[in-house]
Amino acid sequence: MTVRIVPIADSHWPLLPDIHRAAILAVSDEYYDQTARESWAFGLIPEGYKHSADDGEVFHVALDEQDQPIGFCGYRGYEMTALFVHPKHQHKGVATALYNKAIDEMLKGRPEKIVLTSSYPAVGFYEKQGFILLQEREEITRGGEFIPVFDMEAPIDRPPHEGRELDLMLAGSKKIAYFGDKDPELKFQPFVLSGRIHRYVWQERAEDLAQLIKETGQVDINPVAPVIYYLPQYEAEKNRLVALLHKHMIDGEYDEQDEREMGDLLGYPTYAVKAFLERMRAMRQN
Repeated sequence: MTVRIVPIADSHWPLLPDIHRAAILAVSDEYYDQTARESWAFGLIPEGYKHSADDGEVFHVALDEQDQPIGFCGYRGYEMTALFVHPKHQHKGVATALYNKAIDEMLKGRPEKIVLTSSYPAVGFYEKQGFILLQEREEITRGGEFIPVFDMEAPIDRPPHEGRELDLMLAGSKKIAYFGDKDPELKFQPFVLSGRIHRYVWQERAEDLAQLIKETGQVDINPVAPVIYYLPQYEAEKNRLVALLHKHMIDGEYDEQDEREMGDLLGYPTYAVKAFLERMRAMRQN
């Protein structure tokens, strides 16, 4: 299925309520009952979206092969405010395409974090994208009923797995963890000793830093060797990461595809890889 993501046009506004309403009413009873769904879908009119746009919300729509809108997303500042796809076109990558467009646009401002409030059925989707659940709360819908919603965030100003690397690796959902400094050796030690996780000290990087420091005359600085922890079955992936890091940090060769691959090897969610690429571009421009 070919989908185009485009900025909203005047002809699209009248079609948003039907997409929005259909997506809400298709939600399973597992999440919200019929009364809650009807209350959530109540009062949707084109003017409501236009008023939101006047207040700064930016809308994009997904168009099918006939250029008909089948989904839409919205964001304001660094908050994702809407993501809905007509039920006939769900589970075909449309939501992901809309999500990626919104994330791309928000990351241009280099935010510290991106936030959103998720409905119950969408929590899993956002968690797969790397968002962290902050809290569950009740929110009143347009029809007056309260429904549970979930505040979530994607931290941009720090590694997305910070503090959770070991748990993710033990669960099998992260292959490799890289620490440029502050090696959590004691935390990982029992699993390294048992062989469940392997530890690699990138001594070559420390030696390279030592030479650079020596050349600048800063003799009182002791460089720390980065450490990589990895699951035993991913030795080849660890070696690939080291090769890419060498190319990037020691040889000084910059390639966006390499940087994207590094993010993928570290299991970073899409938003974090994109944020990393934005930072690298900014550094090279300065």
